[in-house]
Amino acid sequence: MYGLALKSWRGLSLSYAPARIRSYSRLRGLPTGKYSDEVEGVEPVVSPYAISAGVVFLGGFSYYIYSQYAESVGRYLPWIGETAPESDAHMSATTEATARNKRLSQLREQMAPRSALSPSEQVRWAWTNPGLYAMGSNEFGLIDPLHPNSDSGAGLKSEIPGLKGKLIRSVAFSRTHAVAVDYEGCVFQWGTGFAGRNIAHEPACTLRDASISEVAASDGFVVLLDKKSRIRLLPARKGSSGTASNVALNFEPRLGWRESVTQLSAGKSHLAATTSAGHVYTCALDCSGNSRYQLGHGPDSDVPPLTMRRIPSPHRFSAAACGDDHTILLTTKGDVLGCGANDFGQLAMGAYSKEKATVRSPTPLRRLWKDGRERPPSMRAERIAAGATSSFVQVRQGNSIQLLAWGCGIDGQLGNGTLTHLQGCAVTVPALSDKQEFDAASQLRQPLGIRSLAAGGGHVVAVCDNHTNVVLDTSGRSVDQEPLFGYDVLVWGRNSSGQCILGRKHRFSKPEYPPPIYSSTNADVSKLTQARLQAAPRQWVPTAQFHHSNTPGLPKKLLVEQVFTVGPDVTAAYLKPCK
Repeated sequence: MYGLALKSWRGLSLSYAPARIRSYSRLRGLPTGKYSDEVEGVEPVVSPYAISAGVVFLGGFSYYIYSQYAESVGRYLPWIGETAPESDAHMSATTEATARNKRLSQLREQMAPRSALSPSEQVRWAWTNPGLYAMGSNEFGLIDPLHPNSDSGAGLKSEIPGLKGKLIRSVAFSRTHAVAVDYEGCVFQWGTGFAGRNIAHEPACTLRDASISEVAASDGFVVLLDKKSRIRLLPARKGSSGTASNVALNFEPRLGWRESVTQLSAGKSHLAATTSAGHVYTCALDCSGNSRYQLGHGPDSDVPPLTMRRIPSPHRFSAAACGDDHTILLTTKGDVLGCGANDFGQLAMGAYSKEKATVRSPTPLRRLWKDGRERPPSMRAERIAAGATSSFVQVRQGNSIQLLAWGCGIDGQLGNGTLTHLQGCAVTVPALSDKQEFDAASQLRQPLGIRSLAAGGGHVVAVCDNHTNVVLDTSGRSVDQEPLFGYDVLVWGRNSSGQCILGRKHRFSKPEYPPPIYSSTNADVSKLTQARLQAAPRQWVPTAQFHHSNTPGLPKKLLVEQVFTVGPDVTAAYLKPCK
């Protein structure tokens, strides 16, 4: 007998045991009791771990064979590759997605602005092509509201549809919605925070008032400032009627005789307005608008929402800038004060401590100056800006101009070449500090400063105040002169969606010169000769040269200037009519 059937304790036949096993066991001196001639009912030893390992091995090997040779397996074993037929709804969704991607590609191609890349062509193109041009994240439809969330995280650059050919007075971006007011006073709102999640739409005119001069945006509201210094609120969310009811804010105390509001700045849930008399009024736009004492009224002050209340201070202020939950103030003497959240050092109070995490009333930023002392008499601050959790100031000392930054710099937005989580003392931005240029008129070196500075959630855009060869000419003939060059533009900070330089995903810890917004139509222009981005200076331009202009009643000539602004992960440029 060469083999006997072995049965488990369940009575099932498992295998056979050759008789030679017994002889093998005897030769080796092993016990043979288990392999007697009468093996009926003997329980074999089968490890459950071995069974599990075998099943896993067979399953993995089968999946590998099928994944590598699926086509061959399906050819010889057709029933393996059979799948359930696609439903009509699924096929319809696939067809619709394909058509949508095709329309999106065509739309991007149509909306992409065209220009040669030389500085002259950039300046001339900006003067004669009104509209709003933006690049960055389209997750919330701020770049292309016709196709929200269509950039796949890679960023997008286009002309905002619906605003083509329009002169823009002011633009503001929040995280999920945006607002712009044009030359006629039409207030346009767009974004998924306005229209609804993933709803294709164009910017909608929700209000028409020719006196509106400036706009700002918080998380829940759009803020409007008109020429009579009235401040009104529009809801960020679109109403059922398609139009929005506006709410006027009251000033406490009221504005003085001939006192007017000169500047607006909005954070996530608070607002600051600077007046011509040197006062700053702040307002909570919801219940969290003073949660970190960012309004500057002290710990014991009860500030009702939606009321503009003056900050009690002996100082006269020339500007105010709002971060997410902090506020910085610039005095006419060149001092800088701040209040609100200081979690990342955005109020320059030095090393972090729990006591310094919140500043309850406007306090001088002493760590802004060298050795943490008071401002030296020879130095004065001239310009301020606030990002979400960072702050910036331009300081002049004699013939030297420096840009200082502090706060959160984890995305490189401090511009000093580091990625710092918390910076409680001011650092210098080397690329925009202690720079000079030769002035041909005076034959002397002149300090090079900043013309405008805009800080977003994690990136910054600066327009330099360098000399240009543009001379104001009321005749409008200077538009056609050659050559032309404008102001240099620098960007730095977070670039996850191409808001600094499209096509490059890494962070910029130092200011960089971005390429022109406009793509080239001149095949003779080599990539080696591509110019850096230029902002068009102020100039009188004949309105007859505006392309695609649909604004009636324009004068024959208009004084315009190109302006750059930012929002959370968005950078935008537009042609602004000057006062």
